[in-house]
Amino acid sequence: TASGESTSLSGNFNSFSFALYAQDDWKVSSRLTLNYGLRYELNTRYEEVQNRQSYFDRSYPGGRLLLAGTDQAFIAPDSLLTGPATPRGLFPANKRAFGPRIGFAYRPFGDNRTAIRAGYGIFYSMVDGQAIRQLERNPPHGQIISLTADPNENSSAPGALTVTNLFPASGAPASLPTVYTDIGARDDPSIQQWNLTVQRQVLSDTLLELGYLGSKGIHIPYYSNGNQATLDVNPANPTPILSRRLFPLWGSGMRTTGGDGISSYNAGYVKLEKRFSAGLSLLTHYTYGKSLDFSSQVNETIRTIFDPRLSKGRSLYDIRNRVIFSGTYDLPVGSGKRYFSSKGVVSGILGNWQINSIVSLQSGFPYYVSASGDACNCGAGSQTADQVGNPLTGFTQSRLEWFNTAAFAQPPAGRYGTSGRNILSGPWQDSVSLSLFRIVRLRETVRLQIRGEFYNLLNRVNFGLPGSTLATPTYGVITSAGDARVIQVALRLAF
Repeated sequence: TASGESTSLSGNFNSFSFALYAQDDWKVSSRLTLNYGLRYELNTRYEEVQNRQSYFDRSYPGGRLLLAGTDQAFIAPDSLLTGPATPRGLFPANKRAFGPRIGFAYRPFGDNRTAIRAGYGIFYSMVDGQAIRQLERNPPHGQIISLTADPNENSSAPGALTVTNLFPASGAPASLPTVYTDIGARDDPSIQQWNLTVQRQVLSDTLLELGYLGSKGIHIPYYSNGNQATLDVNPANPTPILSRRLFPLWGSGMRTTGGDGISSYNAGYVKLEKRFSAGLSLLTHYTYGKSLDFSSQVNETIRTIFDPRLSKGRSLYDIRNRVIFSGTYDLPVGSGKRYFSSKGVVSGILGNWQINSIVSLQSGFPYYVSASGDACNCGAGSQTADQVGNPLTGFTQSRLEWFNTAAFAQPPAGRYGTSGRNILSGPWQDSVSLSLFRIVRLRETVRLQIRGEFYNLLNRVNFGLPGSTLATPTYGVITSAGDARVIQVALRLAF
């Protein structure tokens, strides 16, 4: 028996982008320079060559799919009716994508040792292609096929399953069709970015920099279950979930893309850099930042379609603290160097080596505690647990209990959990990497590079995130870790 959806997993989409910009630099004085400009973008909506896209019209009683490039609408379970004319790209393009930019560089003391720089700009992206590429899977283009064959029959038997009939041209409609759709017309996602830095040359080869970075995103896409059921009026007397779904003739998994998400990022940093001199360069960088959004990746759904703001929280990639130390050192041994500059055994073995190292330390990735099962009895995604205590106190932290597991409880049936999204942090991640390089000149045009690389040199165990679903064996327990020490040696011949 074979079954599945008879539809292409990747449609043939076309879109065009046009951009115009103007930019100018104005040297106001010997100390102050301004940079300003304006960019305009026009991104046409994706069109599918065979017009297999569709959009779920939630305003129509019971819901309907409006088929791109036609005046037809699909009604579950299997009806085609006349509907409004739908553009091939489903929605009109955004024609208001103006992106101003402005920045300045200022030398407050008139010398070249101190500089202040700042900038602001608005930047646009195209409408999310990850969501668009799924729209051709909807009915009537996506259909269910069921094929059955007797495994005891030979290939010439009437009921044999062969390559010829394995992929029929059409199938049967699903009883409760699965739908992929936008929730409505979406503007192009845009990001406002701004920064301010102060740089000071503290030594002839050393630069100190203090900076602030910020951004705000609007019209950011996020994903939800568009056919989520409403909560029971009386959870003590639950009703069937199908009776509470907004569109009972359609499938329970309606992947819906919203376009009114927001995001923000704010960070301060300090950087100390020693430029390469006397065979040595060093860089130290510390960042303290915070990133918030509704959803961070395509497989993360918001908590409820009825109030996307409930999902606002730390981004999956929100790293509050990050420290980087890096350096490069040419050993002062060998031809033209301070020690053993003449040819000899020691110079031949120890000469012309370079050592590079990167040390990174960062705070843990965020996560949240999930309720067990469908606690709200509504089919919502990303359901959180109730928070009933402080998850950071009242216990002894270890790999077997990374947070206070008693601080969370299963929500009562019929409502959402009270804890927030990504309120906890995983273990810090630390790593030391080292590399050794040497170039041996065999002939005038032939060189041999010898290199050894050591990742996670100290073989530190960087634990993964703990289990965070209530009533599971791994709840609160860390069961994964990053890579152990990796050593690789290579030879590279250049000629």
